[in-house]
Amino acid sequence: MSLPKAGYLPKIFFKDSASIEAMKYLGLSRKKNFSLDDMHGSLFVIEVFNTYCTTCPRNVPVLNDVYAAVEKNAEEKRTIKVFGIAIGNTEKEAVDYKTRHNVLFPVLTDYDFSIHSTLGNPRVPYTLYLKKTAKGYLVVDTHQGVLDSAVAFLEKVRMLN
Repeated sequence: MSLPKAGYLPKIFFKDSASIEAMKYLGLSRKKNFSLDDMHGSLFVIEVFNTYCTTCPRNVPVLNDVYAAVEKNAEEKRTIKVFGIAIGNTEKEAVDYKTRHNVLFPVLTDYDFSIHSTLGNPRVPYTLYLKKTAKGYLVVDTHQGVLDSAVAFLEKVRMLN
């Protein structure tokens, strides 16, 4: 089973601890047991990966560029949030991955694969674009595999915002 290209995302809960950096960036008031509803922003770009995936680090430079560009724009910074979910990984593995691959954006973990399962167990790397609506989180697009370029990716994110 895989997540449809469009439709509403089933509710997902983050049971693992978020770093202080992630809490501040996403506007979270608690360290664990939170959902997307607890996050600030209206468009979420979520990179689903595993720290042992050999292809996943290829997306880091593209996502870093998008994250940096969004952070430089006051309006986009308020509405667009870019973060990763390390599936099947511990917080320590996620921190090591961030350091090893110079990841600028926050990374949350899904150690027990519950979020990954809710997403339909996609192969990684897997990128989700979610728009917050009155009905929930609309999946406006997905991308499986390596992202082509930061310029095209940022253009797409800005168009979706």
